[in-house]
Amino acid sequence: QVSQYREDLRDLTELTCTKADTYHTVGTICFVLNFQLIMAGRLGVHGPSPPGWLLGMYWTNICAALMFLVMFTWMAMHSGARANAGMAHMLTRAVRLPIPTPKMLDEARMLGNEFEKQRVVDVFRVPFVAPAQKETELDPESGVRVPTGSGRRMPRWYHDEVNDLRPDEGGATPNEESNPEHFELYRGLQEEWWGYDVYARIGLFYFFSHWLAAASLYSMCHVFGELRCLWPAWTTCTMFITAHFGVLHLDIVAPVNGKMPKMEKVVPFVPYLCVLGMSIDYSVLDPTPWLQGFIYTLSWIGYAIYFAWALRMYELAMPQFQEEQPERPGGSWNPSSWPVPPAFKQSVYLIAAPKRLEPGNTCLLQEMKAAKGGKGNTVEPKKARDSQPAMLPWKLFRGALMTLIGMWVLIMCGRFFEQLNGERFILKQEGRVERWPSHMQPWMTPWTRKGSRNEWCHAGGCDRRLEAKDEVSATASKLMATLAPLAKAFQQESAQHEAHSKAHFALFQPAEVAWPQEFRPTLMAAGGDEVAFLEPTSHRVALADEALTGLSLTKLENLVAAIASVSLDKRGLVVADVLGDIFHCEGRPAQGSWSCGKLQVPSLPQGLASVSLARNAQGELKAALTFAGDDSVALMEARDGNWLPIGEVALPESEVPGAPKLAFHPDAEELMITTADGAVHLRNKDTVHKVSPVDASVGKKSHFACRMGSRVAHLSLAQHGKQAPKLMIAN
Repeated sequence: QVSQYREDLRDLTELTCTKADTYHTVGTICFVLNFQLIMAGRLGVHGPSPPGWLLGMYWTNICAALMFLVMFTWMAMHSGARANAGMAHMLTRAVRLPIPTPKMLDEARMLGNEFEKQRVVDVFRVPFVAPAQKETELDPESGVRVPTGSGRRMPRWYHDEVNDLRPDEGGATPNEESNPEHFELYRGLQEEWWGYDVYARIGLFYFFSHWLAAASLYSMCHVFGELRCLWPAWTTCTMFITAHFGVLHLDIVAPVNGKMPKMEKVVPFVPYLCVLGMSIDYSVLDPTPWLQGFIYTLSWIGYAIYFAWALRMYELAMPQFQEEQPERPGGSWNPSSWPVPPAFKQSVYLIAAPKRLEPGNTCLLQEMKAAKGGKGNTVEPKKARDSQPAMLPWKLFRGALMTLIGMWVLIMCGRFFEQLNGERFILKQEGRVERWPSHMQPWMTPWTRKGSRNEWCHAGGCDRRLEAKDEVSATASKLMATLAPLAKAFQQESAQHEAHSKAHFALFQPAEVAWPQEFRPTLMAAGGDEVAFLEPTSHRVALADEALTGLSLTKLENLVAAIASVSLDKRGLVVADVLGDIFHCEGRPAQGSWSCGKLQVPSLPQGLASVSLARNAQGELKAALTFAGDDSVALMEARDGNWLPIGEVALPESEVPGAPKLAFHPDAEELMITTADGAVHLRNKDTVHKVSPVDASVGKKSHFACRMGSRVAHLSLAQHGKQAPKLMIAN
């Protein structure tokens, strides 16, 4: 039986260790799944970032999942290690084979003079001839042993054995509340780790609740933002919602009727609100204030539900003392002294050592320790030690829940600030080549629907398909023979047009300009009957009339960064710095300075290779911009607080590497592109004029050209030395 007791300890310990090993295996897989969503599947890499209201929910859920993942794996490790240590302690110190001592052996020996303790009648009794003493039993009322009703006769040695070894027949008996000592001692040791076991299981449940929510939000970000599909977002979302709903109702087997509503019946359906908002956000509908308000309302409902769910999780995980329930096969059981959260009592599969033996079972060790001669009732059995419940696991888990609640409060405050201040206006733009207007998502799609080169760039390469057979290339190959004559005809026409363009702009002549001393401009703008030349870093501007006389030098005030673009009209000067901020220098300079103030318009992105601003007669701002390494110019218009795309122009090739310079005509209907080799390209809706390099000597540093009424002005600056700028004019 002692061997059976040792097996009892191993079985109880194996239950805890098996659960801990299972949690570790699941946790290892979950670490991979969690970091796949965070790192390998990071959003905003292959395309514009999803809207901020959705990212707030996604990142809070995925990081909360990581927090609970770390919590339950570490608690499982503690529970398994502590259970093994407790078993080793019991097996090596308490539950040992009952090897008798010399004193016990002496007491068990039968000596030759034992017959002297017998009655004289028994000594001289002839077996089977003389009758033995009648069998007796204890009278509960008088306390005296009286003959039994059976009338059996038994020898004296039988009566002695009854008194010493047969408690069921009147001998000494263990206490009625006695329990095998190894159960009592082991239940006392279980106080050390049952809390880690319970909260490891609850942490696993909380992890999957947040991970399934984050996976659903991630899927719709990927499907809408990169794949540009509508209905797959709804179907994917539905499957994650179903899994989330099932997990919640499998684990919360005894819902607690507390102060918080039963959010476990509502929280799985939050992604439906989000996918509805994303469907409108990425649709072709105009971003009216009513639609924007409706989407933000959906997002705030989602935030409120997630916040209430965090409070509900705190309530569900709170430990509570409960009445001790009867044991049932296959179910959990714990003593009333263990405050197990009632919502998860049946899903944590916690088995404590029993407090009493089942009917029909006996403990030989208890009988052996019972005193002889009827003194067994005075023996007090060993009990589990009295100790306070191990609440450290709950304190740690409570800290994680309070952190989660605090993070939902923080993200909601952040969203409130973002809606007042403007989406993502508090941060600088990312330092990489971005496809406009990615930072203004979600209201404009970042790729054109007109079949241009940007249609599929989010897939990793423009017009790239992961197919063995490229239908586009096959079709183009079939058409080559048919299109060859047309291509030759277009080449001849292009050559004639280029010759015409060269003749048209062959009248570039040097202009005489009295430049101020140490003044080295690289930008210029013309408007009305005036011309402005500008030094980007020193913010100095020289104004002159169209005859290039009366050159006066002034300084722009209230500017910090270098200037990237300048535009001049009768209302003043409009400049954009390299940080993307746009300023308006009103009127004309006074006393050598020109005061500038920041316009209340969206900032341009940083990292632009070139940019040009123009303001038409109605006061509308338009911009032409290009990024480093890009082969096109994006045309944008400031409207309704956003920069919206209005067109795209291919960049001309240059014989000299370098970023081109852009200049809008004051009416913003014509774009002038000056390449690094000095070539000037005029592009409008109908015509394209090109000039061969007008001053492509090796020593030139920069070239810039713009309109001066009906003329074209070209400004170049030597790379070395202190040579004055060179201005050329073509009619």
